[in-house]
Amino acid sequence: MSSLKLPDRILAVVAVETSVCIALSIISILGNTLVCLAIYKNGKLQSNTNLFIVALAASDLLCATVEMPLASAVLITGKWDFSDALCELQGFVDVFATYASPATMGLTAFNRYMRIVKTHNYNQLFSPRRSKIWLSGVWLSLALYLLIGRATNWNRFEFIPGYAVCSVVFSTAERKFAHYFVVFGLFSLFPFFIACFSYYRVFSTLRQHKLQVVPSFNNVNRTGRTISVREINISRTLFYVAAGFLFCWIPLWAFAFWKRLYPETVPRVVELLVTLMLFLSASINPFIYITTSRAFRGEFNKLLCWRKVSRIVPKVTASQIRKKQDVNGREKQQGESNA
Repeated sequence: MSSLKLPDRILAVVAVETSVCIALSIISILGNTLVCLAIYKNGKLQSNTNLFIVALAASDLLCATVEMPLASAVLITGKWDFSDALCELQGFVDVFATYASPATMGLTAFNRYMRIVKTHNYNQLFSPRRSKIWLSGVWLSLALYLLIGRATNWNRFEFIPGYAVCSVVFSTAERKFAHYFVVFGLFSLFPFFIACFSYYRVFSTLRQHKLQVVPSFNNVNRTGRTISVREINISRTLFYVAAGFLFCWIPLWAFAFWKRLYPETVPRVVELLVTLMLFLSASINPFIYITTSRAFRGEFNKLLCWRKVSRIVPKVTASQIRKKQDVNGREKQQGESNA
């Protein structure tokens, strides 16, 4: 069992680390909740593609509600002061979120590839029912691997002071290698190549489409496939999401492998950055949606302003209705008398 205490830190370091972690937790919870509510309340946002956006938000919320608060408490107190059961839970969530997010990102990119490049086959692979099967299959396979591995003692979850969280550990180097070779390759590296290939083909197709057809709200390319402005905007938004994801995860994995391969050479700040970059990746997507998508931006504004509207509108409306009824009544009586 590893140490349950963090290295000694000065007060300023404690304050900065804790503030950053708490801020990311709050931002992630509020932002991803708004994403889910926006799609739930706005029928125009309820599409097959946005099902994957909901899945990404759910994965980020899982990290924000379970992993981040416990990490914040550890950074405040300087030690793991919770039960073994909570460590098991946080360790499971840590590994699940680490691999579920890139796998879902890869599925989202493949969805865009089929919608823009292979339009005629899109509904065969990504009908509403099959989209849910895709997501369920990926998430359940990852969850079952972690649960079966823990039940058979293939892996276990322990507190890692450098990360300030509980995560997966292995009793032998062979098991660790097998884990990273299979799970990292299947749920991270493979989706990464799928995303790169998909977005390359998507934007190549859109570039050709722009050159061939005069832009309009619904353009048809020479193969007869329809590519609407809405689909183009969705593809751009999801590309920005993938770019933000890579911005966080490339250094995250570089630091993580440095830690796994040469742990004695890694400074503590680099270890903690692995955790904070994971938390950052769970917090930035709502900002991308609100910046690049007019539909999300409008729905966010409605959700954030509903209290203000509910306080002002009933009072004004009630008084206006009474005045209007009085005026209409007098005008009606005057018209009858004149007649």
